Amino acid sequence: MSCLRKANRYSRIARGKPVPRTTRCAALVAVAALSAFSIGLAKAAAVPGAPADLSLGRLKAVSDKDLDLSAAGARLATALAHYSTALQFESAGKIRQALQHYEEVFRADPTNSDLAAHTAEIALIYKGRDEALRILTGAVSANPGSPEPLLHLANFFAIHVSSDPFAEDDPGDKAIATALKKFPSAGAVYRQAATHYLARRQRDRAIQAMEQASRQSSADPHFWLAAGRAAQEVWPLAQAEFKEEHLAKVNPFFDKALATATESPERESISLQVAQYYLLTNQLPRTRKVCETLAKDLASLSARKILYRIYKADKEEDQALGTLETIVKDAPNDIEQRRLLASEYEQRKLLDKAIPHWESLIKLGGAESAEYEHLSELLLQAREYDRAIHLATRATKVFPDVPGFQALIAVAWRLKGDLHRAAEAYAAADELTKSSAPGNVFNQRFYFGYGIILEKLGRYEDASRQLEKSISITPQAEAEEAANTMNYLGYMWLELDQHLDKAGELITKANQLEPNNPAFMDSLGWYLYKKGDYAGALKELTRAEGLLKELQPEDAEIVLHIGRTYEKLNQLDKARAYFEKADALNCPDEKVRGMIDDALGRKKPEGTKGKPIQMKEKEEPAPQKK
Repeated sequence: MSCLRKANRYSRIARGKPVPRTTRCAALVAVAALSAFSIGLAKAAAVPGAPADLSLGRLKAVSDKDLDLSAAGARLATALAHYSTALQFESAGKIRQALQHYEEVFRADPTNSDLAAHTAEIALIYKGRDEALRILTGAVSANPGSPEPLLHLANFFAIHVSSDPFAEDDPGDKAIATALKKFPSAGAVYRQAATHYLARRQRDRAIQAMEQASRQSSADPHFWLAAGRAAQEVWPLAQAEFKEEHLAKVNPFFDKALATATESPERESISLQVAQYYLLTNQLPRTRKVCETLAKDLASLSARKILYRIYKADKEEDQALGTLETIVKDAPNDIEQRRLLASEYEQRKLLDKAIPHWESLIKLGGAESAEYEHLSELLLQAREYDRAIHLATRATKVFPDVPGFQALIAVAWRLKGDLHRAAEAYAAADELTKSSAPGNVFNQRFYFGYGIILEKLGRYEDASRQLEKSISITPQAEAEEAANTMNYLGYMWLELDQHLDKAGELITKANQLEPNNPAFMDSLGWYLYKKGDYAGALKELTRAEGLLKELQPEDAEIVLHIGRTYEKLNQLDKARAYFEKADALNCPDEKVRGMIDDALGRKKPEGTKGKPIQMKEKEEPAPQKK
């Protein structure tokens, strides 16, 4: 409550003057009284069920002379004691008792209009309307040079209408009219006048009040800000059909606030409030002008933040980036601005510049688990695998229940080529999902990547389980991913000569989902080859070859399969030609190279026998969660 925040007004008796001994003594007495009051409460609290001791107790002075008080000092000590007691009672919910002490404080200082308003509100409840009005009118009489008591009185009448709400002589109107006449240079008067008249649907009178405000010659920018906000109520800017007309009425108030703020020590604060008004009313050129002036003259950080948004809105990307860079340079601990800058660099694919800012966010303590994950993914994209592992490992300690970090570690180890450690991390992530919230369960890409690692390690049964899980949880909207996993698993089983019928079902389904994929056709042809249908196999394999516009090294296996099929059909010349064609593609995969050497009758180098290679696999750079 505002009245309570102004308790320090009671010290004005000695403000600006040498403090006489008697006044110093009064202040000491007041402090001692408050201390004794607090001690009494503490003693009562120590005894369960005992009532609070609200007495001030007896004060013992060094000598009787030390307690000599002037009349002013005595009033001050008494007022402070009553005020403290009132606060305690009100805090305890004992409002009636608090009222008695607030009334005593008001008697000591009737000029405190905020305290008067608060006391009147309580008096209205316990003593009625007349007593409340007596307090408020007393404050008006005691404050002839301030508009605040009149505004409190008008507000009281606005909330608690008279017994005859249709009476011609509205006391609230009278209070507002008096305030407008006596205090024409007080901005608060116009704000309350606008609210008062508009609430009574007296818009003409509200306009008259604002026209009076516009004619003032005040050099106080705060006056024009307050008047401008009142003008926004009288001429609302949310009505699109009247916006231009209303802007012409409201803008002059804010323009004057800006003009009078030039020499004010609060120039930056006032100018920013004007800029915010222009911004919220979509007057971007005006906003830009104000903020560019502040940035140039005062190096205003807040103005530059607004300018960044304006430059972005105007598609001035380089200007926006440059502004944001200077903001972060001048305010390196501003987490929000640093996050914006990191995102800006990232959008420009400048990972080397984005990464340090994401790292700084983590050091500043402004990063959540999502930022850790994001930075880890950026490090993977930048091929900073060791740094990604280090960061994700640290994140597992900060966020032990988030399985995504173990998955990121797995991807990093996979990209580094350490499949054993990758498998361990995948297993740890998968285990953690069993105890985590449903929102943290990985999607099909995680289990596809996990299956690939296990397959390459020769753990085929485990790989099969993970790949089958990936297929089962793939959404229908992502059927292409399901087809890729079906083809991968089916082809793995073909190479192992296991589950041929199930492999055929998976490969056939993959071809149905994506009918013109050469890799899937090759798998289907190889399935028919395994089943002994060489004519059917040749048809699918040559159809796959026909869809390849230009053979690449990774297509060597399709070509080799065609040669093997011709070989089974006893067309040895064609078989030989396809073996040589496959050899000419220079496939980098050792397994395929070994099969080509074998087909051509070349001696196979030691150690070339490897694990099955899968066609056209689509691995994600990092696993995602559902």
